[in-house]
Amino acid sequence: MQVHRRSILSAGIGATALSLAGHIAGAPPAHAGPQPSTGISWPQGQVFPTFAKAKKVVIADATRLDGFDRLLLTSLQGVINARVPEIYLIVDPVDSTWVANLPVTTSSVADPMSLVSRYRDRVNGAIVYDLAAPDTINLATTMAGLKGCVVASAAQAEAHQLPIVTDLRGQFADDPAAIHEWQMANLWPQCTHRVLVGLPPATTVEVADVTWTEVAREGNEVRDSSNRKVYTFDLSAHVSGSELFVKFSDSFPTDGWGASVHSVTALANGATIASFTPGSDEEASHLFDGAHSQLGGSSNRFADGNNYFIYRFAIPAGTTSFVLEVDLENEYVVSTTATAPTRLEPFAQFRDFAVATKALVSWLPPSGDSGSQFADLLNRVEPGSAYAGWFSNDVSGEWSGVQLCSEHGVVVVAADFYANASVLSGIQVSTKASPSRRTTPSVRNTTYLTLTIGEGDNVQYCQRRMRDLWDDPGRGRAPMNWTVSPLLAEIGPALLRHYQQTATTSDLLVCGPSGAGYTYGDSWPQDTLDTYTTMSGRSMAATGLDIVYAYSTPNSSGFPKLPDWVVQSYARNTNLRGIIQTDEHGRYSEPGASVPLIGTLWPQGSPADYKQGLLDHISAMGGTSDQPLFIAGLVNAWQWTPYDIWTLVRSLPSSIEVVLADRFFDLFAQTRQRATTAPAQKVTVASSAKPHGSSSAAPTPGPKR
Repeated sequence: MQVHRRSILSAGIGATALSLAGHIAGAPPAHAGPQPSTGISWPQGQVFPTFAKAKKVVIADATRLDGFDRLLLTSLQGVINARVPEIYLIVDPVDSTWVANLPVTTSSVADPMSLVSRYRDRVNGAIVYDLAAPDTINLATTMAGLKGCVVASAAQAEAHQLPIVTDLRGQFADDPAAIHEWQMANLWPQCTHRVLVGLPPATTVEVADVTWTEVAREGNEVRDSSNRKVYTFDLSAHVSGSELFVKFSDSFPTDGWGASVHSVTALANGATIASFTPGSDEEASHLFDGAHSQLGGSSNRFADGNNYFIYRFAIPAGTTSFVLEVDLENEYVVSTTATAPTRLEPFAQFRDFAVATKALVSWLPPSGDSGSQFADLLNRVEPGSAYAGWFSNDVSGEWSGVQLCSEHGVVVVAADFYANASVLSGIQVSTKASPSRRTTPSVRNTTYLTLTIGEGDNVQYCQRRMRDLWDDPGRGRAPMNWTVSPLLAEIGPALLRHYQQTATTSDLLVCGPSGAGYTYGDSWPQDTLDTYTTMSGRSMAATGLDIVYAYSTPNSSGFPKLPDWVVQSYARNTNLRGIIQTDEHGRYSEPGASVPLIGTLWPQGSPADYKQGLLDHISAMGGTSDQPLFIAGLVNAWQWTPYDIWTLVRSLPSSIEVVLADRFFDLFAQTRQRATTAPAQKVTVASSAKPHGSSSAAPTPGPKR
């Protein structure tokens, strides 16, 4: 959904919203009942709260429900679980997988919607949103937490006999900025200031039985922009009504070089009816679904892997000829249909946590007009607070959003697809662990390679994709570092405990970016970074993690080396064995460094492509005939499996020794000691950042679904 800031609400709606303020921000109406009580505690030093201990949990399968019913149930879940966690919703098959790992008594209901009548007497009614102004879904979620209500449509409130406490229909224009300003003025003082929640109010879902017709496909693996030109696609034969939809996707989804569009011109009967570049207001009027794509640095929109974007064109009456002229490059697939392929539904997940904790829920793009609103919100919380959820526009929003949060001392936790936070936080199991004992191994003049799967800061990845990878029969065949968030000890201890207990000798858990929450340390104010590293040191020590995979603030050249003052803050407040840093250039961790640090190498594509990238890198570094070479390899968590990693490892020559990161840094430390007495001994890692602006330079920690 494209967000536009409007300067003022219409006079009628503005007056209505003003009168609504007195109704909402004051005491609850007489029929609303008492303010909700909770069993939540929030000790100082914890990023997330501690919920009451869950004992008996009702399991409800919500996989077949639409977003409207899921929103009703997740808000109900938040109200009920705030006192004692007892509702667990299955929204994805992996949620069923976790049930066996929950040390609680469980029962199931056949009809998930029966939970509404079962718990009706324990909620104060419904906050009704207005789908014509989707951001009222976030407003209603904030209000539901403050008033002990569920979030519902008017039809749902009537069907389930829920009294309407507040009706937001017709109260606001479709103006996200104005709705946020109203929340800040009227609700913020009542909300928790320990966590901020960022969720899209609505999402697009695919419509069943829509047939796409492929129009064009790049059959070669083009990664150098050599096929960029203006392509002409005659879509006349596909016009059958008043609109046409055109989708751009990736013809080779494993290597990260999907379709990249720089401009589009549409002609009906020879007359131009649309002409735009990505990111412009004109594009916004035709971008039907851009949520699965990214804006590049050269005014281009691209979609890698299984992602895509869709444009909609209104077809004038009497059109017999319809042609698209597209400035296009890379590995593209172009498809079309005359049927609307997606529809809008409320975005339901993670709202149980927001309701239970009485958090303010927003969806502010961190750059552009709304950036100042986002910054103002961040200014209102203390350093070390969390922003949980995600950012609009995925990757470009990620970079600007994490940077803005870092500048304000706020840590980011990707959690918008994290389910059942309000019950998993109440599953009280021990996650206490200790790292492996440090050793002083002998170092040979060979290549030492350690392979790390990223994304572990992303708690929904730990809950979903990582569990799928972890259960893959290929796991354990090759040494593999798995990034996880130490914050799982607070928001999902049973998940972390499962990984700790079932790891093989070939699996090592390491801390995901960049400690206790995702952040860019070099963007923090220097006088507050110790708050973050102290928090990280405490949570990592408690969960047995002594290696961190870290990010610095990205710029046009990639990811700069973390400055010494950041590394020194880690050294003061953590007991790190080493830091693996994304996409670095140059020679790092010279002798005497306070914490060993090494950059990553990430050859893209298949295991064969990765192998060739490694061999090319080793050759460029002069081989290992007279010195050891250390390479920290990064693995794409969304496209590779443990079997792919094993395929890579078994194909490597014997001159490359693959080791876990603990042994890797123990060896690296020995080399650094040797280097203090023999300066000729060098250790280096170079980046494999992609040179073209159509795609990101490294796998991103955001929630790719």
